[in-house]
Amino acid sequence: APPAPPPAAQAAALFSADARKCAPTAEDYPPAAQRAEATGSSVIRFSVDAAGKMTGAEVVRSAGASREHRLLDRVAITKFGECKFTPGRDANGQPVGGTVTVEYVWKLN
Repeated sequence: APPAPPPAAQAAALFSADARKCAPTAEDYPPAAQRAEATGSSVIRFSVDAAGKMTGAEVVRSAGASREHRLLDRVAITKFGECKFTPGRDANGQPVGGTVTVEYVWKLN
């Protein structure tokens, strides 16, 4: 028999409209990373509790191997940590947390 699908509520922690506004902006680009012309993609996975707050975060894939790239990763975690998320709902309609994975692409303009 195929494995049972995960409960929908477990995967239902979603970005709210406000959370998208928390994403890093050009003003958040660390000066050292700009000087080093560091670009790349930070993939961050974090847990959201039933209140919609980030409770832990990890870098799944760094923007790159240098110190400047790791600065970009930290900025992404910090900015998304300021967000308010919309938690999922369980079968009884109660809020539940979940896990969110975000990819942020850093480009120099």
